[in-house]
Amino acid sequence: MEKLTIFGIRSILEAIESGKPIDKVWLLKGSQSKLFDQLLHVLRAKKIAFSFVPSERLDRFSSKNHQGAVARVAALETKEMEPLVELIMANKKNPLFVLLDGITDTRNFGAILRSSAAVGVDAIFISSSGSAPLNGDVVKTSAGGAFKVPISKVQHLKDVVYFLKAHEIRTLAITEKAKETVYKKDLSGPMAIVFGSEDTGISKGLLKIVDDQAKIPMHLEIDSLNVSVACGVVLYEMVRQRS
Repeated sequence: MEKLTIFGIRSILEAIESGKPIDKVWLLKGSQSKLFDQLLHVLRAKKIAFSFVPSERLDRFSSKNHQGAVARVAALETKEMEPLVELIMANKKNPLFVLLDGITDTRNFGAILRSSAAVGVDAIFISSSGSAPLNGDVVKTSAGGAFKVPISKVQHLKDVVYFLKAHEIRTLAITEKAKETVYKKDLSGPMAIVFGSEDTGISKGLLKIVDDQAKIPMHLEIDSLNVSVACGVVLYEMVRQRS
């Protein structure tokens, strides 16, 4: 089975809490903090293998800010699109889906997962090519969101749009080319929101088949927001309308 190296105390705690199988954890000798002590307590309570190592050993695992803790876990799982949607539809009155078209930056992807987990997004769909890898950077930036929101990899996001349409789920593309702002849209029912990359945006083919488009209002000097920020803005407008 493919393995994933994750780093950072919170990331490891979130992985354990999610039930993710943990192969082993490496801890920096001499580390002292409340969070470090919490991780140590959880590792011992759950009988997860760990060892104390010098900083040079940890640095070989990860050049990132590992906070004195690195773990090897099972790779993040992805779900099949059709059964995932059908399961959610059977259990949720107003499901919310997010489609990411060409998001390649791991930190943006992680931040989107974090916001999505915070507002209760039911699933995220990405294309199998041209998307950020599901790696340790994504896990750390997501602050646990990577373990809480189902992720589905598909060949073509168009297939997701067509399948959602068949289930009467509206699709809304967030693009600066739209005429109306997101604040004028009804976001209260079952919905799928589509976000594109900052450099090329949402592909033309995808824009042609979505039900509607909306933009985030901005001053003229700014062309676009960071995609993870844009995602947060839209998701919390949805929360406002639904609450």
